[in-house]
Amino acid sequence: MKSLKAYEVLRDMILGGEKLPGSRLILFDLEEELSIGRGPIREALMKLERSGLVVNLPYKGAIVATPPTKKEIFHIYELRIDLEVKLATEAMEYLTDADIVMLQEYHTQMQEFPVDHHDLDSRFHFIIYDASNFPHLCNVAKSLRLSVESVLNIYRRNQEHCLKFNKEHGVIIEAIKEQDLEKLKRTIALNIESGLEIINETYEKMIQLPR
Repeated sequence: MKSLKAYEVLRDMILGGEKLPGSRLILFDLEEELSIGRGPIREALMKLERSGLVVNLPYKGAIVATPPTKKEIFHIYELRIDLEVKLATEAMEYLTDADIVMLQEYHTQMQEFPVDHHDLDSRFHFIIYDASNFPHLCNVAKSLRLSVESVLNIYRRNQEHCLKFNKEHGVIIEAIKEQDLEKLKRTIALNIESGLEIINETYEKMIQLPR
């Protein structure tokens, strides 16, 4: 679908810093830039607005949203821990052998320390969460993750970070195979907290945001 292509291109431009916070996203200009029709671009902008990456302002139209502040990011991570642990809890009994194979595949890919480690991390987790059969809560969880990606994209996880996440992902797979719910809940929470620790350590180096 052209609207999906437009969404993915615009999302990547925003997260990659090509479209900075406060930049206007004018339909005519985007048509020229993306070589995609106005209708699909309009749909893409609506989806970006729902994800929090774009806001619509009176007399200005669609504008790239300002990333969350450091304080707001901490609150987002607190919500993520609560929600994602609940989703994992619900998903435990529904995860299939095919799901476990995919988790192992992503885990293997992440051990190569790819530049898209963060994206693979998200895919890994949503194999689990999607099995909860709570699609609306999954959408909330995805939106919360997306809301901080503009900050996370400023830096690349170094090998030390990747090793820590990879180890935690391995324990998550073990917990699912063993049907150890407490181990799964504990490790999901720890894995999310690890991401917050990295932000706390490197925040000033990543971006200067209003407090």
